[in-house]
Amino acid sequence: MEAKRREVWECRVDRQSFQMDYNNKVILAPMVRVGTLPMRLLALHYGADIVFGEEIVDKALLSATRTVNDALDTIDFVRKDQNLLYRTCQADFPNVFQLGTNNAVNALQAASVVSRDVCGIDVNMGCPKHFSVHSGMGAALLSNPESIKDILSTLKRNLNIPVSCKIRLKSTINETIDVLKLIESTGVQAVTVHCRTIPERPKDKAHWEIMKEIIALKPISIPIILNGDVFNRSDILKVKEETGVTSVMIARGAIKNASIFQDLPLPIFDVMKQYMKFAILTDNHYTNTKYNLQYFAKENNIWENNGEGEGKVLYKGKHNRLFASMLNLEEFYDQFQAEINSLKGQNENHTDEPPKKKKKAQ
Repeated sequence: MEAKRREVWECRVDRQSFQMDYNNKVILAPMVRVGTLPMRLLALHYGADIVFGEEIVDKALLSATRTVNDALDTIDFVRKDQNLLYRTCQADFPNVFQLGTNNAVNALQAASVVSRDVCGIDVNMGCPKHFSVHSGMGAALLSNPESIKDILSTLKRNLNIPVSCKIRLKSTINETIDVLKLIESTGVQAVTVHCRTIPERPKDKAHWEIMKEIIALKPISIPIILNGDVFNRSDILKVKEETGVTSVMIARGAIKNASIFQDLPLPIFDVMKQYMKFAILTDNHYTNTKYNLQYFAKENNIWENNGEGEGKVLYKGKHNRLFASMLNLEEFYDQFQAEINSLKGQNENHTDEPPKKKKKAQ
């Protein structure tokens, strides 16, 4: 098992010579609760060029402690309540950390916490949900050009890793182009455009035709990554041909079947089994494993929650071993747990950060 874990953990990219390039890439999108370490490893396993983690808000990261997890061979960012906020490892590469923020000061402080463990920082400027918009984050930034410029310029000026951002379409093509030009002026390396406007939701068709018009005008020179309605391998080729973009970001298509990143898709049970292996090897919390397995099942109309069979087990299950048994991975799970428990007895997690100075009494 230890040899198998080392094989999985080995990075497939030469880190020493690596340079982030967003041209001609197929990328895993940032997805809340989905884009945790097992899913990123799964996408990389099947050939994703770059993987984005789920959005994490700056203030949450600022209160987290960077911890070296010797037993798992991971880097963990742990909240004050000891709950895991973010986990990465050697094989999680090239990875991009997506940041939720509304001001440059917090953005830089938060990005600095994680910058040595990721390949890039991406600022979320496209999330239309209330929890982002009401506090001036996500899509709210599209109405605040001064904040866009301040946040991106500050990150670009102070970080030694690439900076990018993800936006949505504005109401008109000209407004969208104005935002793209502003973003490019800050010196960032790339921009992703979700081909829907702020009021639109996933059920609404992505506007490839608008992206075609924008790309034809060549408004900026940095890579524009298209996100929206790429559900299978043929869609990747189709969207490139129809719009002229060179890079594509995939969200729901990867949830439906993460082998979308390779030429020939695999049966969904094979993909779910591989996901479960990564969930085991990363000691993923059972609630997140369960959430993703349920999502995969729902997208493929399997394991329905009809009160019987696997659907019932998945719905009521509260342990990764139970989910492993559904995919015939009990032995794999037990072997790993035996190994990890042994290692936990030998090593304790530690932080390599300098001790925080105590405030003097006033």
